[in-house]
Amino acid sequence: MTTSAISATQVTNFYALYQSSSKTSATTTYDAAAQPAQDTLDLGKGEPLSKEQTNGLILERAFNKLRSVVDDARAELGIPEGAELDTSAEATAQRIGDFALNFFDKYLEKHPEVEGEAARKQFAEFIGGAISQGIEEARGILDSLSALNPEVTSKIDNIADLIKKRLENFVSGK
Repeated sequence: MTTSAISATQVTNFYALYQSSSKTSATTTYDAAAQPAQDTLDLGKGEPLSKEQTNGLILERAFNKLRSVVDDARAELGIPEGAELDTSAEATAQRIGDFALNFFDKYLEKHPEVEGEAARKQFAEFIGGAISQGIEEARGILDSLSALNPEVTSKIDNIADLIKKRLENFVSGK
């Protein structure tokens, strides 16, 4: 989605999202500071929303949901609020790799017929595919938020390459 064009379907979907998550009456107007469960968008009264206003509402909602996911992940990982997090490509790839490789023991439990390098190779292919899918989904999200630019794309590519190298080292036992 670009900031200059929005379809009627997107507006309808946005409206449905607000209606389904709202616990207040349908006449309540949009309040960016309100809790998501209380947000309602009334498209039936007043002046029509401009493309910019509609995009602003959609982006605000998307960013609020993204912030919620980040806050939940931070809490689950035990990262205190306000703590600095190294977002370099190397540190990001390290965190993703560590997280993924932590499941190798569980994989071995489910696949006792393989061991050694063969087990590591199968696991790396399996988990590598999942990581690649996640990276592509993240690209799609960033693109839909108009946040995917050459610098971000380069960083994502660098992270993906570092993770791939990490998985190759894992397979070879390094």
